[in-house]
Amino acid sequence: MRPIQAALPLSRPEKIGHIPQEILSCSMDIGQEANLEVVLQEGEEPPAVGRKSAKQSRSKAKVRLILDTTLSMLNAGPADKITTNDIARNANISIGTLYQFFSKKEDIYYEIYRQWLEQTLNLLDEIDARFDGSEGLEAYADAVFESLSRDETINSRGHWQLRFAMSSSRDLADLERRHDQEVFHRIVASQRKFARKVTAEQARALARLQHNVAVACLSAAAEVNSGRERDILLKWCRKTLHLVYDVDKLDS
Repeated sequence: MRPIQAALPLSRPEKIGHIPQEILSCSMDIGQEANLEVVLQEGEEPPAVGRKSAKQSRSKAKVRLILDTTLSMLNAGPADKITTNDIARNANISIGTLYQFFSKKEDIYYEIYRQWLEQTLNLLDEIDARFDGSEGLEAYADAVFESLSRDETINSRGHWQLRFAMSSSRDLADLERRHDQEVFHRIVASQRKFARKVTAEQARALARLQHNVAVACLSAAAEVNSGRERDILLKWCRKTLHLVYDVDKLDS
């Protein structure tokens, strides 16, 4: 008899903010999945877990659709003007389907924001791994800004609309504070990698300055559509970041 193969994805369990347990696998990166093969004899029914994995795949696609649709809407307008009905209509799904995954608009915002911050930290770590400290801080600052500013999946108007609206949500504000601490640790570590000595007081001040200047530059870059104006803005931002990335220049 001819065997029939069914792929069963295994997703890494992870607790994610406000997202219901049944859709945790929907927000995982596909690269985190492994495949097992179940060999069935012809005429046999696939096991229940196979049917469940197909349902999970459909759920993952629906969650991705809701998140991507919401981010596109944030690119076009302010966060406080968007409703769950708007999101469902733009995603071409029923409001009941949306509520299967998210109980309110703020839960959607939370998951978009959580994924965005996670992407940003992962990118910063990837860039840091390419440098050993001999290249110079200007090259490092350029690599960070170039990677963050050019990638629309990380630096879009929608992302910044959401960030600037987060003060109205305690959950988003708490998430931002935890993210800031992670960024601050990386900023201080980069100074040590490039042989810059900083006191504890300087480290806190430098991390705060560098983080806020980088946020201002990235949000400004996301707002500009004109090619010439954008090039000028990015050039000035790089020069500004060269200064705030180097404690020795700031302290001279």
